[in-house]
Amino acid sequence: MVPVTTTTTTTAPSVSPDLTRTVLVPLRAPAWRTYLYFVSVSILAVVGVVYLFVTGLASGLLILTVIGIPLLAVVVLSGRAWNELYRWLARLTGVTIEGPASFRRPPGGRLHAVAAALTDAVGWRSLGFLALCAVVMTPVGYAVIVGLVACTTLVASPVVWLAVGEPVVSFGEPVDSLALYLLLAVGGMLGLYLLGWLMLGLSRAHLWLAGTLLGPTEQQRRVGQLERARDGVVDESAATLRRVERDLHDGTQARLLTVAMALARAEEHLASSDVSGARHLVSDALANTRDTLTELRDLVRGIRPPALDLGLGPAVQTLAARHPVPVEVSVDLGVRPSIGVETMAYFCVAELLANVSRHSGAGHAAVRIHSDPDELRIVVTDDGSGGVDVANGSGLTGLRDRLAMLDGRLDIDSPAGGPTTVTVTVPPGAGQ
Repeated sequence: MVPVTTTTTTTAPSVSPDLTRTVLVPLRAPAWRTYLYFVSVSILAVVGVVYLFVTGLASGLLILTVIGIPLLAVVVLSGRAWNELYRWLARLTGVTIEGPASFRRPPGGRLHAVAAALTDAVGWRSLGFLALCAVVMTPVGYAVIVGLVACTTLVASPVVWLAVGEPVVSFGEPVDSLALYLLLAVGGMLGLYLLGWLMLGLSRAHLWLAGTLLGPTEQQRRVGQLERARDGVVDESAATLRRVERDLHDGTQARLLTVAMALARAEEHLASSDVSGARHLVSDALANTRDTLTELRDLVRGIRPPALDLGLGPAVQTLAARHPVPVEVSVDLGVRPSIGVETMAYFCVAELLANVSRHSGAGHAAVRIHSDPDELRIVVTDDGSGGVDVANGSGLTGLRDRLAMLDGRLDIDSPAGGPTTVTVTVPPGAGQ
């Protein structure tokens, strides 16, 4: 028997990549941009103290004069400039803070403009943010910057001591030992590392506060969303009217004119006892009439499909029955949506199923519709190739914008290789 020797190799446990990335966070490029942001806002805090003191004192002394009130209005509006400056600095860290609504000067002269400036909520909130930064960041920033200078001095102390030949650090007594200077340099590097984490944390808190006070309020954000939705509705309505007018003018009207001319010629043939010629013209007129009716039905279906008169469920089932890919439909409508939401939901399903047939290469699709008093949910899935992107020209961008008009949302889960799941949620608007 041949002896077999088994050798067991013990491998030292490797360091977790996540732990390594975490340890190196203060040394990476994004962290250095955040350090620049922290130093900038610390310097601006001191500038803000001076600015608020000077403008506040001048406005307070002149408040009873003709100049005082307009000066205070200018100071309030200057808060918007500080707002823009801090939002620009936030972009250094990769954070984008949405801008507030712009100041709109009301009609009616200078008095109305001054009154509007004095009551400008954005200006007051921005000045409040500036005052808070001045109170908090001035001492905090000063302490951190002093710590940075001290730690940097310790790190450089061995080189300076060797170059100068005289003690550069003193703890009651001058330090005159290379070993101690090396130890102090190590301590300085550790201090810089810890201060890096501190600046990252303080900057994150400062950015959160900036996003809360400098950006639009929830009400302003809602108003802006409604304004954009209104503009979208107006544009889409105008486009629909142009399309209907073009289709009626170029298609239906032209065919009806052809029918009228054919009937007029048929009348002439009948008057001359040419029955066969009249019969041929009437036959052509009937064919044109059928084509015109088909065009009119298609045109009406593009505005509101007649199948929706029976409800969203039967309309979607009819749509699925005509689809080239087998589609399984499941409908549970506890609450029937409003007419507008129902029409939008139908066209959403039509657009999504059209994408399935054109882009996915799927062999099977499914549509699930559920509604309750809170929302209408439509889920369209397929077993296609996946990789759906809103920006790839599939029509999903326009669909998402139309849903936004009704406070709806479009969510896509489409990994490469499939399957694809598209979820549409929208308030049902029942009773409207």
